[in-house]
Amino acid sequence: MNQLIDIKGIGKTTLSKLENASINSIEDLLLYYPKSYKIQKINNINHIKIGETVSLEMTILNKPNIFFFRKNLSKLSVDCYLDNHKIKVDIFNRHFLSKVLFKDVEIVVTGRFKNNFKIFTANDIVLKKNFKEGIIPLYNIDDIKDGRLRKIIEVVLKSGYHLEEILPDEILKKRNIQEINNVVYNIHQPKNMIELEEALNRLKYQELLMFALRITLIKKHRDHINISKKTYKIDVVRSFIKEIGFNLTNSQKQATNDIFKDLKSDRQMNRLLQGDVGSGKTIVSILTALASVTSGYQVAVMAPTLVLSYQHFDEFKKYFSNLDVNIVLLTSETSIKEKRTVKNMIANNEADIIIGTHSLIQEDIQFSNLGLVIIDEQHRFGVNQRKILRQKGYYPDILLMSATPIPRSLAISIFESSDVSQITEKPKGRKPIFTNIYEFQNMKRVYQLVNQELNNNNQVYVICPLIEENETTNYFSVMETYDILNKRFPTANIGMLHGKMKDKEKIDMINQFKNNEINILISTTVIEVGIHIDKATTMLIMNANAFGLAQLHQLRGRIGRSDLQSYCCLIVDESVEDIDRLKILENTDDGFEISAQDLKLRGPGEIFGKNQAGIPNLSFANIVEDQELLEQALTDASQLVNINNPEINQLKNQVLKTLESYHLD
Repeated sequence: MNQLIDIKGIGKTTLSKLENASINSIEDLLLYYPKSYKIQKINNINHIKIGETVSLEMTILNKPNIFFFRKNLSKLSVDCYLDNHKIKVDIFNRHFLSKVLFKDVEIVVTGRFKNNFKIFTANDIVLKKNFKEGIIPLYNIDDIKDGRLRKIIEVVLKSGYHLEEILPDEILKKRNIQEINNVVYNIHQPKNMIELEEALNRLKYQELLMFALRITLIKKHRDHINISKKTYKIDVVRSFIKEIGFNLTNSQKQATNDIFKDLKSDRQMNRLLQGDVGSGKTIVSILTALASVTSGYQVAVMAPTLVLSYQHFDEFKKYFSNLDVNIVLLTSETSIKEKRTVKNMIANNEADIIIGTHSLIQEDIQFSNLGLVIIDEQHRFGVNQRKILRQKGYYPDILLMSATPIPRSLAISIFESSDVSQITEKPKGRKPIFTNIYEFQNMKRVYQLVNQELNNNNQVYVICPLIEENETTNYFSVMETYDILNKRFPTANIGMLHGKMKDKEKIDMINQFKNNEINILISTTVIEVGIHIDKATTMLIMNANAFGLAQLHQLRGRIGRSDLQSYCCLIVDESVEDIDRLKILENTDDGFEISAQDLKLRGPGEIFGKNQAGIPNLSFANIVEDQELLEQALTDASQLVNINNPEINQLKNQVLKTLESYHLD
């Protein structure tokens, strides 16, 4: 057995489907690990708790009833019998099951009792005869059923096919982890949870070791880079701070001190500045830019959206209005004539601070003396985009900014080649935002709140996950919500904002909202960053379960930016299972805590984007929960990187091949 086609059960059609999933060899097949596992076990109703996900065996008492709430949202309800208990089972969007659910049929339902033991909310119903107990691997390959793939892999495992080990023997012994062939067997056919957890532990460690080797090699490279120190005019900076009209928080002062020490160093600054929504990162970046300009260098400020770049341009112009600092803006909206003028100013050192979007990385933008690069919402940029901007100067200082804060220990792990500063305080006078979860059937209470705020001359955001209706989902769209709210609030001026609009239309719509010409703005997540409107006190987030916690917190950060009381309403369908996750937002407005919870639930790849610098694309390890394993991997990597033998060099070469795809941010 040398090729896939030799395996029993693989014909030409299946071979083609496997190749489409990048499975081109028997080794690829064995290393294509399950995406998840379904642990199937019948529970005893006498030993379960409210809210616990369980599987129960029941007998149907009568024909199901079906209810249609809205387009693409239905509920099937059926009365069942279990150990002298009559239980009503509800399941959403499975009305087709009524064709097989008859009186006296035995079924297994998986889900939970939400509030009492009379109503069971199911996420799955199967006939008892089709329910198999055990640990079931799920592979999720298009057009190949999991059962078929399990049989194909079983044939290979029984053949005794042997894989070559990539980890050094000394690491296997030191960390007491399984050899790869044992791992492969136990990952595809685990007999029990202990076997599975031991196999997963090896795969987690392997992922983290490769990541640790990469950042160790990056750091080694950085240690050899020396640049000229920046001699900034401290008197100008101090005078500027006195005139800004407010006192810096202690966190802002500490972050500014950290950055200014970097500027005075002969090493290139590579600092991550992270802080919660509204914590005041912008003023720190303005002070950094001022110091760099007084040192005789140009500053580039890159933002991911047109809206945010305009916001920064306005802020920088406002703060530097009394100083001889020339600030220019360069975006896709800049006219051809203006663009030509701005490019010449940049090339001739006539522009001190250049603010823009991706336009800053165009090939024909030539800086005269770029000394500082500030990248806001840095995780929204791809690897090459950051690299191109950095290379427009001679090792310019880099300040990365993020409003998606993560725990410091994790930030240092992910941005190993960066130093990390955190702003943990919020400006004085801000009130906590009241955040509550509402099921769609209780929207009347939400509408009363909206009406109250509109009567107080305040403004409302409504966030939707879709622009237009989609046949495959019951999520609210901007268009559908616009129709609903137009009928509900006929005297309100309602606007729409979404990604399909032209940039000029977006800016015009935001300006109308800023000027209070629009009372309710219905939008997609394009307003997630860069909009600061004091009178916007209320936010409705439709289908809040469609978003991650960190993103919901970012969206919520658009309100509560003045001394007015603000309200965030998380709207969900009755069918939503992850209410517990959303309750985290009800209980805290601490961005660091929320982000840590989000990382536990989804992993950094989902939050920052899988192709961003320093963010490992991990299938098994979770950087938050597996901190101890990561520390072990970092320790081992720092030792391995200095060892010269064929086995370890092969591992390092594997990592070096990936370095180009992980820019040295």
